[in-house]
Amino acid sequence: EQAVIISIVGLAANQVILAAEIDVSVGSILAVCAFTFGNLSMSYGGLFVPLAGALIVGMGIGAMNGFLVAFGKVPSIIATLGSLFIFRGLILTIAGAQVINVPAESRLLGLSDFGGIPVSIILLVGLIVSMRWVSRNTNWGINIYAVGGNERGAATLGLPARSTRFWAFVLSGAACGLAAAVFLGQIGQLQATAATAFELKVITAVVIGGTSIRGGRGSVYSPIIGALLVGVILNAMTLNRVPGTMELLVLGALILASISFDGFR
Repeated sequence: EQAVIISIVGLAANQVILAAEIDVSVGSILAVCAFTFGNLSMSYGGLFVPLAGALIVGMGIGAMNGFLVAFGKVPSIIATLGSLFIFRGLILTIAGAQVINVPAESRLLGLSDFGGIPVSIILLVGLIVSMRWVSRNTNWGINIYAVGGNERGAATLGLPARSTRFWAFVLSGAACGLAAAVFLGQIGQLQATAATAFELKVITAVVIGGTSIRGGRGSVYSPIIGALLVGVILNAMTLNRVPGTMELLVLGALILASISFDGFR
């Protein structure tokens, strides 16, 4: 259950990496979506209006990133790094010391269960099944592998590389909007520093799960496997009283080890 948020965003970030791009702004997008969700929940209550707002904001930021990369020809690491700083700075400036307490009726995705199974787990399983179907049965899902694996070959075949990459970033933003609803449903309270370094956990999960950072090779299940591994490692560190300051060191080492192994392979 603790790995659900990383898994939801990881499913979409996995598609970006499969397309031979990268999105390092997911932590900042999640924070913006979370503040959108939290403020709408305090103003309107319920789940649907805050969730719709978070999804729209997430998709909007994802579309901006996608446009810069696919049509503006800005390297994805530069475009999304800029977004990371811009939106994190925006949240810190606007929200400041604001603390949002989400009402119970808006926390259904994080608190409720169905037959003893948390709704967040059911939601994640549904997303995995849907993404697997999209990857195998739609032109866009198949083109992701083609564009990421051999861009020149994909261009020779006339595949729409630009739109393929664009929609991968839109999906990444939408996943952040959905994950924000689950995130606030679980913790119930939000501060401006929320989801700091979250993008590192997502990229770590995708890479150590088996998706090639070079694109074109990987599975829908890669981010799920990676998220579970990251969750187990971080929980083990907590249980063994390893200082929290070591978390980034461990995640960085995991990324380097996974990419190095992929390169040797």
